[in-house]
Amino acid sequence: MDMRRVAVVGAGLVIVGAVGITAAVLADLGRWPYYGGAVALVIGVALLLSRVLRHRAALGGACLAVAVVVGGGAWLGLNGLPEQHSAWPQEGGSVDYRVAGDAARQGDLWFTGAAAYEISTGEVRWTGWGTGAPPSGAEDIRLIAVTPTMVVSFEPSTQDRYSGQLVARAPADGSTLWSVPSPIVRGSAVDGDALVVTSSEGTTAHGLSTGETVWTSPDGSAASCELGELRHSYGPSPSQSVVLLSGEGRGARADVVRVSDGKVLVEDLSCLLSARVVGDVIVQADDSRLVARSTEDGTAVWWTPEHITLGSHYNVSGNGSTIFTPDGSKDYFAIDVATGDVSETSPPRGWRVARDETRRQVGEHVWQPVVREQGGLGMWELGTDRVVPVPGPRIHRSLESDPTSGWLVVSGHVEDPVGDDHPQAWALSPEGDLHGPFTGRSAYAEDGVIMVDSTVHPLE
Repeated sequence: MDMRRVAVVGAGLVIVGAVGITAAVLADLGRWPYYGGAVALVIGVALLLSRVLRHRAALGGACLAVAVVVGGGAWLGLNGLPEQHSAWPQEGGSVDYRVAGDAARQGDLWFTGAAAYEISTGEVRWTGWGTGAPPSGAEDIRLIAVTPTMVVSFEPSTQDRYSGQLVARAPADGSTLWSVPSPIVRGSAVDGDALVVTSSEGTTAHGLSTGETVWTSPDGSAASCELGELRHSYGPSPSQSVVLLSGEGRGARADVVRVSDGKVLVEDLSCLLSARVVGDVIVQADDSRLVARSTEDGTAVWWTPEHITLGSHYNVSGNGSTIFTPDGSKDYFAIDVATGDVSETSPPRGWRVARDETRRQVGEHVWQPVVREQGGLGMWELGTDRVVPVPGPRIHRSLESDPTSGWLVVSGHVEDPVGDDHPQAWALSPEGDLHGPFTGRSAYAEDGVIMVDSTVHPLE
């Protein structure tokens, strides 16, 4: 091929490459036409350089430089700079046993099952099985309660996963403080020196100082009830002074029992819709209204006004001085827990709620995804005008919450310049600090960490 023809072909490929890249971006043709255009551009420039540079070494170096600049620029144009997130080491190719099930954080330590980790590095501080790989059945160990002085777990026996030991360990070094035989249990509540656990055999309260039984009941227990069923927390035992007890044959009724001594404070509380302890009151759904009852004697403290019809009979979120419930029109009622005063709360102007996502949020701060009319996603803190923008996606794919800690994970698809979608996730702290993006299809947060696909990242 003569040099004139080489120049014509080179110029043509440069034009084809530039047009291909531009068309891929403007028409959302995807990454392969985009990368094809980049390849054509590199070859075209290389052919043009061959007319100018006669020395092979110089021509080779120049062509390599063009390939690196154009190829690298094309890749960065779609993917941006690589994300830099610290991560826990993956032992044996999996860290599932670390984050599966109940988990909690205290200071710089993160607890799950019968193990403690440095939250910033993932380094093992101690485990209930000593050094080495976790034994068979370690995934069945349940974290029951975390207090400033101990970590309590249920650890099944090697012969029967449905019975074993309730074990209390020192948070700092994992040394055993006490151990008592127990059927498989989950935590219901902790208050003062008493821990209430429940199983298929009923409810038992243990003294936290010794593990000895304080009181028992043949009925099951939980922190709340809904539609006639007891509802347990999704993590370690919540701190509250009372629990709800209900058993077979009770129907949609429950007793309110004091954690410390098992005294029945309220008999036959209705769980036909829902009831949940919030501070010093029990917020109970009753037909189309909410009523708050004292945890001391069950007397009604306040009712929501008759003229206000709740959008949901059982979706009451929050656990601070104000709680929230949908009003049926994609806004919310804010209810003062002390007085029952009701006010409406809506997202700031320009934002709207697509669908309610607050149901499992039982912390002081309640967050709801909102979308901007002209496009864009944010997290709105109910009861305020605060919206934390989430960069990238215009809508969210899912919202996962850790009710125990209040951390949230927002997942969505981010569109690159050529129209391809990429799954990404962001973690939001209870106070509204946004972390991310993290690339991956599966993401959820526990207290202070996020697991994306098979990688655990510390968030603080």
